[in-house]
Amino acid sequence: MSDEIGGGWARPAHQHRSRDQRDRLLRAGMQVFAQKGFWQTHVVDIAKAAGCSVGSFYRRFEDKESLFFALQEFMHQRAHENIRAFFDDPARADETFTEMFERLMSNTLRAVRGISGYYRALYEMSLRGYPVWPRMRELEAYQGRRIAKLAAARGATMPPAELALSAQLVTRMVNGQIISVVLHGPGPYEADDPRFVQELARICVGHLGLEKLPPKRQGAD
Repeated sequence: MSDEIGGGWARPAHQHRSRDQRDRLLRAGMQVFAQKGFWQTHVVDIAKAAGCSVGSFYRRFEDKESLFFALQEFMHQRAHENIRAFFDDPARADETFTEMFERLMSNTLRAVRGISGYYRALYEMSLRGYPVWPRMRELEAYQGRRIAKLAAARGATMPPAELALSAQLVTRMVNGQIISVVLHGPGPYEADDPRFVQELARICVGHLGLEKLPPKRQGAD
């Protein structure tokens, strides 16, 4: 994890040992949130899972809410980088939009399943009125802009700003469905059913009207 993780939520960690302890606490928090839920989790549970004392926890974080927001800042940074890398990958030029969205949906599903405890805590905190959604919306907007940029390069006729908004909306829709299936179970598809990501990709392509835009094959003019 980055030395800059936390966005002000984690107390400064100047030494390697201190940074390592902070990172173990963040990972432990995500693990315990997945098992118990955010509000049923206590600081002692997180400290125990991290293999450190409660006092060590409070030297790094003011409370478990501060730990969560530090974790969210890290997740935001990692997700933004993953989206950037996905759309910067030259392989995108050789894919149809259906292929591209299937790959994107598969990546998103795998990521959400890997950090389900984080998403469970996010929803629980949102129900108590904590401001957890702005950072999520920033990621949706960024992904929408990247989709619009790719579509414009392939000849999309919709104005880029309008297309970016539509892409942001469809991103929110399909991500919400993925999170729901991971946290709450199938409806109607199981997470492992290949039809799940195929249907989500079809929704994206159809909503944005990208069916007829061809890939920009490597070496093409």
